Amino acid sequence: MVGAGSDNGFRRHVGAGHSMEPSGMGYWPARSLPSVGRPRPERAAGTAVEQDGPMASNAVTPDIPTLIDAVDDASTRLVTAVEDTIDTGGVTVFAAPSLIDGWTLGHVVSHLSRNADALRNVLDGAEHGEQRPLYTSREERDAEIEAGARLDTESIARDFEQTTRFFTEKILAVPDDVWAAPIDLRGPTTADTLLWARLAELEFHHHDLGVDDGLARLDQRQLALLFAALQRTYLRTRWSDGSGPGFVLAPDDMPPITVGGGGPTISGAPAAVALWLGGRSDGSDLQSDGDLPELPAW
Repeated sequence: MVGAGSDNGFRRHVGAGHSMEPSGMGYWPARSLPSVGRPRPERAAGTAVEQDGPMASNAVTPDIPTLIDAVDDASTRLVTAVEDTIDTGGVTVFAAPSLIDGWTLGHVVSHLSRNADALRNVLDGAEHGEQRPLYTSREERDAEIEAGARLDTESIARDFEQTTRFFTEKILAVPDDVWAAPIDLRGPTTADTLLWARLAELEFHHHDLGVDDGLARLDQRQLALLFAALQRTYLRTRWSDGSGPGFVLAPDDMPPITVGGGGPTISGAPAAVALWLGGRSDGSDLQSDGDLPELPAW
C-alpha cells in the first residue's frame, strides 16, 4: 500500500549510492538525476549543435553541454511532478486519465520510460558505429507501453526514475565526437538529435499528465529550446519530402520560424503555438492571417 501515512516501510529502490529523502508517500531519491550537484565531464565549449530540416532561420543553436543541461532540467522537473502526483493522488493515481485520449497517467509515464531506453540504445549504437532502430516495430512499442501501464504505482515510478537516470548517465558519459555520428531517427540525422527528441518528449508529455500548468509554466528560454527541438524532430521528419504545408510561426516576443517555404503567419503565446504544432490544440487561441493549415500526423 502506497500513500501518505502508510506504515509498511515502503521505500523506493533506486540503487545503491543514491541519497534518500522522505516524501509524503514514502521515499524518493533526493534529486536523483546524476548531474545535480555533481561536476559534469569537461566538454569543448564550442561544440555547437547543427540544425537541419525545412526551416533554416532563427534556430536556437546551443552547444552540447547547454543542450544536456536543458534535458536534465526537463527531466528533473518531470521527476518532481511524478513524485508530487503520487503524493497527491495515492496508490491508484496512475489509473487516472491523461490528456491523451485513451491513455492513463500510467501510459504516459511508461512511454517516457521506454522512450528513454530506446534513445539510449540508439546512442549506444552510435558510440559503437552502429545505426540501431528506435523501436523494433510500432506494435512492440505499443505493447510495451500497455504492459508498463498495468504495473502498480511503485513499479511504474521506479521504472521511470531508473530509466531517466540511466539516460542522463549515458548522455553525460558519451564522448563528444559521438554527437556528430550518423543515426536514423525517422530519417538520416546525427546523434545530437537524440537530445532534442528527448527534450520534446519530456516537455510535451509533462503537459499530457495534466497535473500542472503544462507548457504554460515554461519560461521564454525553455520555450525557445522546445521550438528548436520541434525543428529537429517533428518539422524535420514530416516536411522532409516537401509535402508539408507552408507557414510562418510567430510566437509572441520570439523570432519567427519559417516552415515549408512560408505561408500564413501564425502568432500567439509561445506555449499556445507549441501546443498547436504539437497536435494538442485546435489553434482556436491563435491568430493567423490565413487559414490554419492541416498538420501532418505525429
